[in-house]
Amino acid sequence: MITHEDLDWWLETAPALTWTFAKTYADTAPHEYVVAGRNGCPLSHGDFVRAAKVIATFGRPAKFYSMTGIYLTSRDGGLKWWTMDADLDSTDLINQATTDRVYGPQDAPNTRTGSTVPEDALATEYDRARDRRCDEILAEHIRRLFPEGSPRTLDIGCGTGLPLDFGVIDAGTYTGLDHSTAMLNMLVRKHPHVRALIPASWNEGVVIGAPFDLVLNIEGPDVDPDQMQRRSSGWVITARDGDVAVVPGKARDTRSGTVSVSP
Repeated sequence: MITHEDLDWWLETAPALTWTFAKTYADTAPHEYVVAGRNGCPLSHGDFVRAAKVIATFGRPAKFYSMTGIYLTSRDGGLKWWTMDADLDSTDLINQATTDRVYGPQDAPNTRTGSTVPEDALATEYDRARDRRCDEILAEHIRRLFPEGSPRTLDIGCGTGLPLDFGVIDAGTYTGLDHSTAMLNMLVRKHPHVRALIPASWNEGVVIGAPFDLVLNIEGPDVDPDQMQRRSSGWVITARDGDVAVVPGKARDTRSGTVSVSP
């Protein structure tokens, strides 16, 4: 679990570290770094992993040209930190730069919910701890219902975007809704080209109005089944306590390129 105590630890620790200027990027992307076991760095491997998970939990997505990463900003807004490892548990280097160093259009997905929820503390371990059997069943249903391509999907309570991990939905056709910034950050780490994120609790008013081919609610918030069906022109798949249900949608979709399915 990662909590605000871990955040406080990093924000107090970072200023006391000896940061090395990255000479290789002196002209193109000036920044500093600390790396395990070099230049007297006092951080243990566990400290690097802890810091990486703090950044992933409390940071925000931003762009470095075409690359999307998660960046944590200091309390005074002057510094930012980021890591490059795909696996947080392998982190042995942390980068630092001033926040005025910005490269390329800043069109990264928005994950800011403006609130703290219990799920934030679990986000960095969520994928590892989850029972994947339900997700495998879900993937089989999606392959069966949409054999010709990736459906335009609304995932309510999307968490870290596990349906994307199975390759049955493309990030470019996926909209995820969740009330946990940290969960959405972890989704962006894995799938930076996600079509859209809605950082909010379930609410009829915040959901995109056009119907989707597929609406998912996998162990997500309690939602009136009719509300989900009215947002789907194809199918609704829900899972609760491991039980998966598949029902047809009720919306009529006249857009070109609509996936055609019949109950």
